[in-house]
Amino acid sequence: MEKEIKIAIFSPSSFPSLRAYQRGINILRKNNIPFKSFVDFSNSSSAFKAFLFYELITNQDYNFIWAVRGGFGAIKLIPYLEEIFSENIKINIYSSLIGFSDITVLHLYFYKKFKKRGLHAPMIVNLPELSNENLKNLFEVILKNKDINLEGLAYQEGEEEGILLGGNLITLASLCGTPYLPSENFIILMIEETKEKIYRAERAFLQVLFTLGIEKIKGLVIGDLGEIDPIKFLEGIKEFLPQKIPIGYAFSFGHIKNNLPLIIGEKAYLVVNDGKAKLFQKNLGF
Repeated sequence: MEKEIKIAIFSPSSFPSLRAYQRGINILRKNNIPFKSFVDFSNSSSAFKAFLFYELITNQDYNFIWAVRGGFGAIKLIPYLEEIFSENIKINIYSSLIGFSDITVLHLYFYKKFKKRGLHAPMIVNLPELSNENLKNLFEVILKNKDINLEGLAYQEGEEEGILLGGNLITLASLCGTPYLPSENFIILMIEETKEKIYRAERAFLQVLFTLGIEKIKGLVIGDLGEIDPIKFLEGIKEFLPQKIPIGYAFSFGHIKNNLPLIIGEKAYLVVNDGKAKLFQKNLGF
């Protein structure tokens, strides 16, 4: 059953081009998705953005905060958010975040601090790139709590469950050594990347692996890696991977048009056999 929602559109990093922004929100209008935009087309400071973000995510009027685009600036909000939340310890978090790429840092920050789940999915400027089928799927995940079912290819067979954590690999690695990287005893680790050299991706992955703890990684889910061959990537890190965990690659998420949604912080079931990898998440609602 479709639920009533209201979305706040926000730009945690730099603002998008006006044309890209308008094309994105037109998709929401055509599909009768109610929203209110808080995108600031001026060069607002990170402190101002963090305070606005705090106001939105603690506002009961909004079910989701949908990032208009990604960008490095997202990580600059965290120190200010920490300061604001430290002064409002008993505050409730009502909204869930939608976005991917550099938005990874905010997904993981809110999961670490509040166990708040987020939707790893296309941002507002990406909506015009989606096929009608993928757009319909995304809206059903948001509006109707549709479950997550993704398929990829098999690299290492097995079957496991755990909390799905991860996102953009280089961004994920940037949280290593900080207080903002969440961990669980049973992790299904997901990664995607774009426009990176394979040696940089290997180095970033090992940094994440060693920080989280190899014994905690119960499954590995690889989305699009840009120009990096996922098999070569896996062969380069194979000696450090647990030998009995399921590993799948070529899942349809990341910096591609067919970027399917996943729920960060939700339990995931990964089954890899017969040349196929399947990931399932029960969508319990946000």
